Amino acid sequence: MATRIDIDPARGLGWGTFLSGFVPGLLQLRLGQTNLALFAFASCTALFFAGWSMVHERLFYWVLLDAGTPPAGGTSMVRTLAQFGLPTVLPELMNLPANALGALLSWDASPTGERLWRMPRDGEYLGGFLTGASGMLAMFWSAAGHWELRRRRDGGTTPPRPIADPALCAALSWLLPGLGHARAGQKDKGVVMGLSVAFVFALGLFFSHGHACDRATYSVWWMAQNLFGGGSLFAALVTGPWEMESAPPHLQLGVVLCTVAGLMNLVVMVDAFTVAERSAFPVKPAVEDVA
Repeated sequence: MATRIDIDPARGLGWGTFLSGFVPGLLQLRLGQTNLALFAFASCTALFFAGWSMVHERLFYWVLLDAGTPPAGGTSMVRTLAQFGLPTVLPELMNLPANALGALLSWDASPTGERLWRMPRDGEYLGGFLTGASGMLAMFWSAAGHWELRRRRDGGTTPPRPIADPALCAALSWLLPGLGHARAGQKDKGVVMGLSVAFVFALGLFFSHGHACDRATYSVWWMAQNLFGGGSLFAALVTGPWEMESAPPHLQLGVVLCTVAGLMNLVVMVDAFTVAERSAFPVKPAVEDVA
């Protein structure tokens, strides 16, 4: 194990800081970055409602649990969310204020309302991507706030500056795998990682004839596919709206491959964040490793 001698890597920033991350800009406000906090909140809210304007109550069709019936099991938080009509849908739930407001504006648990949830909408591929992207953007703003708090806490009187903002590197990797590594100074590594993710995702679209990345049909799988934001955006704009007369013979293989690509890109995002982070807080060999 490698760790920095004067910092305990197990120390977190506390539950309060973690929960604050669900409100875009709240951590920036805590840091005294008022203008940045307002921009974070406005950008996440605008992105959510740009997509919500296309899908409205269709959002409830993508929930992890039935939004109309509070589950008997599960955590009390999930039951409370369902009782108040707040859809437990990811990644929109990470942008909690906009998700809650969108739910209140379109909540209708009547039989007519539930039928509307199931009706396909024009532009729902793009709309679903945009509402999901607002949750991803909220996560990146949260990561930026957590990083700055950690930098100030552990950096002493003169906190070190990283080669690139770790949260920005993760966000760039979400859009285009490898771009975050390039930003952090590891271009060759970024090219290899980016091509690997893009190749697996392209294989998934090929085997499924472009229909693997479909949120309405494969909503749980889509959550992982969306971890490759550039790929899911391409699918939403290009392949998603294609009509499917009959299911391709290798459709399920395509769905799995696109999902694997998204999970691969999660590793890429975390690695890009870590590369940038360690440019400010390099690790040192532990005593037992030296021995």
